[in-house]
Amino acid sequence: MSTDHTDTTTADEQATTDDTAETTPAATDSDADSDPDSRAATDERRWLTDDIERTLRYLVVAGLALLALIALLRFYFAASATIDSLIAPAYRSLFQALFNLTILLLSGAGILWQADQLR
Repeated sequence: MSTDHTDTTTADEQATTDDTAETTPAATDSDADSDPDSRAATDERRWLTDDIERTLRYLVVAGLALLALIALLRFYFAASATIDSLIAPAYRSLFQALFNLTILLLSGAGILWQADQLR
C-alpha cells in the first residue's frame, strides 16, 4: 500500500488558501475620495466654510485659555495664602521662593514644549 503524495500542505493550510482566494478586495477609502460626486455632496452638507470653522475653533481655544489663566492665578494666590497660614514666619519667604521657582520652571517647560511643537 504505497501512496505517493507530493503535496506537503495540510488540510488547514489548503482551507486557508482557498478562503483567501475566493474573497474579493473591498473598496478602499481612496476610491471613495476620488469620486467627485461624493465630495460635492459632502461639501453641500457642511454649513460652515473652513475659514469660519477655523476662526471659531481659535476663539474657543482663546476662551478656554483665558479660563485656564484665571484658574491658574486663583490657584497661585490660594497656594500663597496657604503657605502664609501654615508655614512659620521664619520660613515663609523660602517656601514662597521655592513655590515661585516651581511655577517658573513648569511654565518654561510648557513654553519650550509648545515652541518645539510649532516648528
